[in-house]
Amino acid sequence: MAYEALYRKIRPRTLAQLIGQEHISRALTRAISSDRISHAHLLVGTRGTGKTSTARLLAKAMNCEKVLEAQKSHQLLQPKDIPCGKCPSCLSIDSSPDNVEFDAASNRSVDDVQRLLSTASLAPLQSRVKTFIIDEVHMLSFEAVNSILKLIEEPPPNVAFFLATTEFNKVPQTIRSRCQILNFHLIPREMIEGYLMKLAERFLHVELAPEAAKKISRLAAGSMRDAVTYIDQCYAMADKSITIEDVDATLGLISDDDLDAITDAVKSRDREDLSNAVARAFRSGLSAVSIAESLISRVRDLEFELLKDRNTAELTRLENFAAQIRKALAEMQYSGVPEIIFEMSLMQLAAPSDNRVDSTAQRTDLNSAPFEDVKRAFNDAKKRLPEIETNLAAALKYAIPIEFKGGVLTLGFTNSTYATVLNAERLIKLENYFSKQWKQPVKIVKVINSELDNPVATTFDERDKKVMVKAGKVFNDTKS
Repeated sequence: MAYEALYRKIRPRTLAQLIGQEHISRALTRAISSDRISHAHLLVGTRGTGKTSTARLLAKAMNCEKVLEAQKSHQLLQPKDIPCGKCPSCLSIDSSPDNVEFDAASNRSVDDVQRLLSTASLAPLQSRVKTFIIDEVHMLSFEAVNSILKLIEEPPPNVAFFLATTEFNKVPQTIRSRCQILNFHLIPREMIEGYLMKLAERFLHVELAPEAAKKISRLAAGSMRDAVTYIDQCYAMADKSITIEDVDATLGLISDDDLDAITDAVKSRDREDLSNAVARAFRSGLSAVSIAESLISRVRDLEFELLKDRNTAELTRLENFAAQIRKALAEMQYSGVPEIIFEMSLMQLAAPSDNRVDSTAQRTDLNSAPFEDVKRAFNDAKKRLPEIETNLAAALKYAIPIEFKGGVLTLGFTNSTYATVLNAERLIKLENYFSKQWKQPVKIVKVINSELDNPVATTFDERDKKVMVKAGKVFNDTKS
């Protein structure tokens, strides 16, 4: 017999075994106990959160003999009792002709749907309720959706529909309005970690290292099925224990130690150590893009650890580091030499501080600086804006720095239309942004003069300043 995947062996047998979906277990338990279960459910959520398993449990519960007896006697049911899993109906429903399950991704035409639903109007052969489970319902064609609307709106007696989807926005409103919607949440990492530790001990009989469980849960991104699939792969390669090294080797991941070596080398500005760390990372066999993505994920974890210690300086350094890697990653996606771009970006980050060209970082007081330095600092800060606030970058597109004196930055515009893009709310954000970038309090004043050249194409010189000062027309709506 072929090996059965672990996630199939441990599918939930009752509503109580749904991990991370307690809100759905409680709601369905109340509905089933009071015999108020809807004839059509739309189960919504990302992959591996229990949608199809819940649909199968509901199909069993609607035909379970013990559940039916409890409903007749008005007995309060518990999630662990739904379904019982022992009565003849529960034991035979998987092979019953009254339980139809199909994938809309591969049966999406109107002919496919009509063929599969052709028995809906006929009485059940064995069960009390005939059930139809349609997975990935958003993949159905427009004609196929219309063919089932009437069935869902006015179903034949003793027929129930369970529609599952990972993309709720693609499900037509006509379907949504006819169904009871169940929203499945992403499963928290801590809950996945705890479940994997119990699974390894009680079911697989191996020791799972806490660091390995943590890494698998992070990689699963809220999907229990993915987490169980990952540990199943690691179990096949392990002996009596599953370590974090086993996880990295089996799943083709780069170790946290190798990623930390890169961040430490950048922090210490040791290019030789950085070169060695990058070489070790490439020996993992991963692409430069995958390593960069793993590096961003690792920095994110380090940032959350620093939040507990309130280490603001180190947190800011890591934020800047991650921003530069994201910028390099965007360039790597469309380049024929992503490895070189990745290496050069890291080398630039590890450059000695006296060799790095950053006029904003070097100068702490721009009030006494030449105006050319102010304009360069303005342009440097403006280039970084799209990564933070797209609307602010658009607002500065037509702005010309005219003067910076006493902490007040005067920006010139050729007309009021351009100036009003920088409204009061954006102006406050912009002042906070420049204050942080220049490490000193900054206030912004807007000035209008139609004699200015187009700020998008012009070069800044003293002529602009003289024209604006001569015009003397101030436009400042910070209080509006």
